[in-house]
Amino acid sequence: MKNLIKYTVIAALLTGSLMFTSCTDLEEHPQDKVTSDVLIQDPELIPNLIAPALGHLRGLWYRENVWGMQESNSDELCFPTRGTDWYDGGVWQEQWLHQWTPVHRDVGGTWNKLNEGIAAANFGISVLGTEEEVSEEVKGYRGMLRFLRNFYMYYLIDLYGVAPYRDPFDLDYTKDPSYMSRTEAFNFIVNDLKSILEDMPDRAVADYGVPNKEAVRMFLAKMYINKEVYTGQAAWDSSLIYLNQIIDPGTFQLADNYFNMFGPDNHLNYRNPDDEAIFVAGLDDADDYGLDNQVIWIAHTFHYSQHLMGDYPSNWNGCMAPEGYLNECWIEGTDITSDVRWADSTIYPVMAVVNGFNHGMQFDTNGDTLKTRGGEPLVFTFECPLDGAAENQGVRVLKYHPRNQPVNVARTPNDFIIWRYADALLMKAECLARKGDMNGALNLVNQLRRKREAPELASIELLDILDERGRELYWEGHRRQDMIRFGTFLLPKTNKDFTSPETALLMPIPQTAIEASDGQLQQNPGYGQ
Repeated sequence: MKNLIKYTVIAALLTGSLMFTSCTDLEEHPQDKVTSDVLIQDPELIPNLIAPALGHLRGLWYRENVWGMQESNSDELCFPTRGTDWYDGGVWQEQWLHQWTPVHRDVGGTWNKLNEGIAAANFGISVLGTEEEVSEEVKGYRGMLRFLRNFYMYYLIDLYGVAPYRDPFDLDYTKDPSYMSRTEAFNFIVNDLKSILEDMPDRAVADYGVPNKEAVRMFLAKMYINKEVYTGQAAWDSSLIYLNQIIDPGTFQLADNYFNMFGPDNHLNYRNPDDEAIFVAGLDDADDYGLDNQVIWIAHTFHYSQHLMGDYPSNWNGCMAPEGYLNECWIEGTDITSDVRWADSTIYPVMAVVNGFNHGMQFDTNGDTLKTRGGEPLVFTFECPLDGAAENQGVRVLKYHPRNQPVNVARTPNDFIIWRYADALLMKAECLARKGDMNGALNLVNQLRRKREAPELASIELLDILDERGRELYWEGHRRQDMIRFGTFLLPKTNKDFTSPETALLMPIPQTAIEASDGQLQQNPGYGQ
């Protein structure tokens, strides 16, 4: 079991105690009251305080939250309707066609989850206080909590263009928060990250799974590379400053084994020479955290009859990789017979599926041909319509493979990698290309392609970097943001023959949030009032 996980139950008790006592008479001194003074005197308690805010990361990386909102409306992942399966009130078709409404299930659920993360971080910030004469350890935990608050705000402005703000030291929770515009939130997040950078622990000494200096630098690089989208002003040089601080020291290297990064127990890679992970969400299959059947990588894509080791008897036959993306990024963009990112058969003898892209005839673990419910051979095809898809249509993807003997098939032990080193290299290539240094960009992309055993490129254009991101970072929760930055998100794609309106660059603000905001929130353009 991973170190950070052990704090979860204690943290819940601590948080409950703190929330209960926050409304009591300040002259009273109940024995179970935990104050900032107590925490500062006993720093061993402080990890329990950050655990709720850190734990909220776990719930973001599944089909109905941030991961789905960044992937299932992009070109690289789609949930087709198969008969009556996967219609779900039209939410998946609305995602693919960029036709959300303010009452869309996942629009509201993602908004709520991100706001809950802010609240958890703010609570921890309020307890640790502002006293300057504290240990470096306490300063580090304060920085971690502010990092996490900023992280949840970042995804709110990315998806919705607005972020709530509440002073963490104002304990009057009856007050409504104020709301920052994208530009206001951008400036707040960037300035706050810069102010905490030196207080954060170095990666060499940081506990696994907590934000550290490298995560802050990557966060700042992400903010600056998206600044033009968020504020209308580009900041490629600023992004490069922080990317170079990550790349130049040589702390990180590209992984020798691509899929090992995503495997079960991938926390054991921490600080290995080729550990690419910069920031992760820690998961453990010994605990469900209330996330069973959510953060999983098997059931939502594989066919009903694909049981892997026999432990997955009821897969849901859902999402797939669309034909246009497969052709453009893979068939036309690399050599799939050598590129290690396309498929790895290491797990095939045990699971009868490959890491990466599963297509063509499918077999069980005995080598027998699998069948559809209608009795036909199960052959995954590139072609797959959005509506009325046959159960065999669509190439299935596995990025985070399970244990050979799972503890619980509804849970994952694989820690989700939020940001990693290859992403930083490709971000640097993008910044260089946008500044006109195409040779510098080409060298970085070819450095990556050599490691992944893909043919080197002779020349490069800006959109080639987007394609390379689609090969390297597929199904990792980046694609919508990337396509918006490169100007391709609104364009026609497989099963969508029209250009979306510019208003689709933002999600609608949930109707429930607007109604609860006492007139402060206005609906984003294109979604009514």
